[in-house]
Amino acid sequence: MDLGRDDHGEGDPLVLLHGVAASRVVWRHVVAPLARRRRVLAVDVPGFGGSAPAGPGFALEQVADRLVDGLGLGERFDLVGHSLGGAVAVATAARHPEAVRRLVLVSPAGLAPRAVGLAATLGAVAELATNARRALGYDYVEHAAARWAMFGGTVADAGRLDPGDARMLLEASDGAQRISDGVRRALEADLRDDLAAAPMPVGLIWGELDRVVPYAGLGALRLLRPDAVVETLRGTGHIPHIEDPDGFAAALERVLDALG
Repeated sequence: MDLGRDDHGEGDPLVLLHGVAASRVVWRHVVAPLARRRRVLAVDVPGFGGSAPAGPGFALEQVADRLVDGLGLGERFDLVGHSLGGAVAVATAARHPEAVRRLVLVSPAGLAPRAVGLAATLGAVAELATNARRALGYDYVEHAAARWAMFGGTVADAGRLDPGDARMLLEASDGAQRISDGVRRALEADLRDDLAAAPMPVGLIWGELDRVVPYAGLGALRLLRPDAVVETLRGTGHIPHIEDPDGFAAALERVLDALG
């Protein structure tokens, strides 16, 4: 089964997985610089964008299997997962360690489990909020106050978010079929043992002003993977590849180089 994807460059493959209520378009600012040295595949996570869901709900195991099958690369690849995509990346590395060469997590979900009831409630709220933002937001993206209302919890300074990028974030949620299920699963999941046992080198990238997956959680992951290569992005929130694409691309290059 095909995955929605953008494919750029040549060489060793690097796969980029986006977060919840998004699609591969959120990587558009960093694909070109990253593709100077490698083949870059920005992929729609199953259930989002142009990728069909992997069964009912959002079972990480099914999503991981569908991802590897849909990529069909026939060679090992580097895997970068942001937020919900981070949970998918860890599950993929656990289920298909022969396929993943290096694993880089960007403000990852799935590593700080919440109570089941709370996770379900937050998932339903997230879907309602995304639908309302998509229905009303296009008319107001030029206004800083509206950008704060829509993205103030996600980016460090929503007032300074480029209106074009705000519009891109709205467009990225088109085709999202698994917002509630994805949020719930990401919040319920406990992938800490999988991350600790992952046989491949691991990198971590975090925005220090992240309010969605707080930067303080980095300390616990350092204990799980003391060998991890860590990059902190100053002045950015939960979506550093949009808030500071140049800084993010450079940080990812440093992580990949350090992982060898």
